[in-house]
Amino acid sequence: MIDRQCARLLENAQGILMEILASHSDPVAIGRKYTARLMETFLGERANGVETRDCRIRTDSTEIPVRFYRRSYAAADSIGKLVLFFHGGGWSVGDIDTYDGFVRRLCAETGADYLSVDFRRAPEHKFPAAHEDCYQAALWAFENSEALGVDPERIGAMGDSAGAALATAVSWQTARQTDYRVNALYLLYPFLDLRDDHEAYPSRMTFGNGNYLVGRAGLTAAKQWYLDDDTPTGDPLVSPMFIPDLESLPPTTIITSGHDPNLDEGKLFAEKLEESGVRVSATHFASAFHGFMPFGVLDVAGDSIRTLAEAIAEQ
Repeated sequence: MIDRQCARLLENAQGILMEILASHSDPVAIGRKYTARLMETFLGERANGVETRDCRIRTDSTEIPVRFYRRSYAAADSIGKLVLFFHGGGWSVGDIDTYDGFVRRLCAETGADYLSVDFRRAPEHKFPAAHEDCYQAALWAFENSEALGVDPERIGAMGDSAGAALATAVSWQTARQTDYRVNALYLLYPFLDLRDDHEAYPSRMTFGNGNYLVGRAGLTAAKQWYLDDDTPTGDPLVSPMFIPDLESLPPTTIITSGHDPNLDEGKLFAEKLEESGVRVSATHFASAFHGFMPFGVLDVAGDSIRTLAEAIAEQ
């Protein structure tokens, strides 16, 4: 059963959505405005003691904005862990500013440094733009680890929802094509299968009616905005559920939520990883919903971040 705090937040979120629908008609604009309002309204107390630095990673074709986070009381000469953070939002909504409060809290409470990537978004930029930006940002972090003050052997990758797909695909491609290795994966209620085959996952049918922030219609829209019609949805860079050599992935922490159309994807991926010999730590928050972790007003969000802190401390 969903807890009272989560139920109250979902009720208030519906009111926010109705306000936005009254003044906007473009679905992408609605999604972006809605996400930003939710993050701002339900962030809770803003984390203190975190310093940030913005920069732009130049590639042959674009510039990728990133934001580096470190606790302000960390020793200047300390060599720490770095987590590459790829935000969720169906590859189309959210950005580093929208997710800033959440990543600050992650940095403050888990003790790791973070590099949040403002990848190009759909539908303006279709696949593989987002993936390429995240992959290039990962390579840059490895190549500049000394300047960042991080240990290149302790660089992990984290993402929520669609961001979890990016984190997984980047980790896989890095292992296949370079000498670098992402040392840990942290997948928050991951969205890993873009085949649009909702009936393959009972959780999509049970919780996909739109009452829990994300529904089947939203998952389909995310796919349509992100992919061209001829993009193969079984490509592992699109749908990491179908990575053929899962044993190449690092130890993985997976957080799932109970009232979530993507619940079964997280469970199935954990099973596939374990069958491939990858060490997996899976934690399920039965009373929560998809996308709950940035909402600091929820007690369950704090519980989930403490779970991440424990996992990061072990890597």
